[in-house]
Order: sequence, then C-alpha cells, then structure tokens
Amino acid sequence: MEKHNIKQIIDNYINDMKRAVRHPLLEKNIGEVKLAHLKAFFLLLPKLNGEKWVASTHTAAIAVGAVHTAFDAHDRIDERDATSTTQQLTVLSGDYYSGIHYRLLASLPDFEFIRTLSKTIGEINETKADFHNQAPSGLEQLIDAVRTIEANCITSFLHTFGFSQYAPLAAAALPLISLDAELLTCEGRPDNVGNYWTTDESDTSQAIEEFRKELQHALDDADFLQPFLVKEIRQMTTPLLGELI
Repeated sequence: MEKHNIKQIIDNYINDMKRAVRHPLLEKNIGEVKLAHLKAFFLLLPKLNGEKWVASTHTAAIAVGAVHTAFDAHDRIDERDATSTTQQLTVLSGDYYSGIHYRLLASLPDFEFIRTLSKTIGEINETKADFHNQAPSGLEQLIDAVRTIEANCITSFLHTFGFSQYAPLAAAALPLISLDAELLTCEGRPDNVGNYWTTDESDTSQAIEEFRKELQHALDDADFLQPFLVKEIRQMTTPLLGELI
C-alpha cells in the first residue's frame, strides 16, 4: 500500500466520523470537529495492515473517534472565561459528541465493548481530573497518566475486536508522540500535535525514553506488520519530524 492510500483511508474514516457528529449550529460557532490523524492511524492500523474490517468494526471505530472529539472539546474550555457564548457552546459540544458515541454504541450488539469503553472513559476522566489538580508525582505516575489519556480508548477497541497484537504499538507510540510535543513546547519550539501536559521536564524526558524503548520492543515483536507500516511508525515517532501522514 502506498502512502497516499494510507492517507485516503484515514481521511475517509475522519470524514465518516465528522458526518456522524456534525451539528450545524456547533460547527458555525466553534468550528469543524477534528481528530488527529495520528490517533486515526493507530485506530485503523489493523485495517491498514489488511485485517478483516466489517461495518460493525467501522461503526465502533467512529464511536471511539467521537469519544476523542468530546475529550478535545472539553479540553478547550477556558475556565477563566467559561461564561462566554463560545465557551458554553464548547461545553455543549463535548456533551453532544459524547451522546453521539453512545448512540453509535447502542446500534452495536457488542455489549462487552460498550462496557469496556464506558469504563475506560471513566478512568480517563478521573485521570484528567487528578492531573488538572496536581501533576503526576514521579515517572511511573506520569507514564500511567499519559498512557491512560492518550491511548486507552484505542487499545480498548483493539483488544475487544480481536486486534490485541496491535495494542502495544498504540500504547507506546501515542503517549510518546504527546510527550515529545510537550518537550518541544518546553524548549520553546513549535509543535504540531498539541497537548495540555504540565510536567517536570526531567520526568518528561525520562518518560519519553521509556516509551521509546517500549515502542522499539513492540516493533521488534510486530512481525505481522507490513514493512511500510513499520517505516511509517518509526518516522512519525522520531523527534522533530511530527505528523507525517
């Protein structure tokens, strides 16, 4: 598969997700919904690798995209100006996208995924609340927090739909990319991923190194993965290269 085909599959998925959550009033006032191509890449990695991908799998993947869209909307709330019309609509948009994902899940017969994803969402919200009040204390807590927030919805999807072999790749690469972006921000350089971490720079650097080692082990074990996808993952997780897809 050529690179432009990867991009086309991801773009088609994102467009399907946008259509599923689109609301004219919200779009007019706060802009079009966005989902990072990097998250979509790891969510769709089995499909990109030629695994069986049926309509129910696609619907579940769109539901996961709606969850991340809701998280993104809530993350954009400015507590210092929460009463403005735009901010109020941003709050409503997050709630609306959350409702969309539940509606999508209700159309699926897979109750295990509904239960698993709901539990994961609760864990992410709890982790974000803890992170908001106080940054993780130490390296281990930072690694757990970043992995939970950045990767757990996607790894829950992968485990539930029989793609568990792909989960270690997402569990290492997504937090690695987020923390790489945080370190670039700390060093005063622009980043194109975007995040909200406020952490000790030394802990961030150590966590990046741990995730990088973890990803290397996952890639070494990923003999099922087509070489062009291995190359893509290596490129997108190399410092300073950013989002390549």
